[in-house]
Amino acid sequence: MSLFFIEAGTNHFGKEDEANKILNFFLKSDFSNLTFMIQSKSFYLEHKRKGIDFRLKKNFYVKALNKCHKKKKKLGIAVCSEETFKEFSDIKFDFYKLLSLAINNFKLIDLLKKKNKPIFISTGHKASENNIKRCLSQFQDKKKITLLHAPMTYTPEELHLDRVSEIKKKHKLKTGYSNHNNDKNNIYLLSAYKPDAIFLYCKQKKKKGRVYPDHGHAFYFKELEEIKNKYQDYDLMHKKIKKIKKVKIFTNDFKI
Repeated sequence: MSLFFIEAGTNHFGKEDEANKILNFFLKSDFSNLTFMIQSKSFYLEHKRKGIDFRLKKNFYVKALNKCHKKKKKLGIAVCSEETFKEFSDIKFDFYKLLSLAINNFKLIDLLKKKNKPIFISTGHKASENNIKRCLSQFQDKKKITLLHAPMTYTPEELHLDRVSEIKKKHKLKTGYSNHNNDKNNIYLLSAYKPDAIFLYCKQKKKKGRVYPDHGHAFYFKELEEIKNKYQDYDLMHKKIKKIKKVKIFTNDFKI
């Protein structure tokens, strides 16, 4: 069964009350894993000049982690820069997601290795096979690594969902899918390729004029629950199909 991860990303706009709405939905839901994102310094500076400070305070993450653990749920963080991550590196997150922009950021990878926690490595932004190999070469023990096929496109023909199986076979590692597509049906099709993990961006509610940082490929809370339930139905269907034994068909001669 694929493990689902909700991604808050920066869809909280740096506002703690918005982040808490995402957190509270997660705590009440059937989902077990949630991630927030720590962006690069240049990202924060660029948007701060536009009037939006996307950074959440360190204390928010500490409190959020405690709340998750009380509910026996896990909280992770997605990172792309050692510079911005260092401030939060003493927080004992349950898992980490290495964004594809940092797939060969070896300083950041060294920091993550020391955590001895599960690491999900995104292969989006057209990370080459060489990029993936260089990244994996930094890990002696790969037991806690999961690679993520992360096609960043809204064009169905460019999703190449079968890459999940290909990556898993090639690298002999757990492999999942990080969604950056706006069609739910593509997620259901994933069940045929047995992803170990599925990451889905969330957004909390419709609001006139509001455009989230990850808007087009994020789903509202109710949609997330529907997607998970329907995906599990598809997953069960594929399992049943595999159990069907080959039936030998006998023909009879009929007289009219």
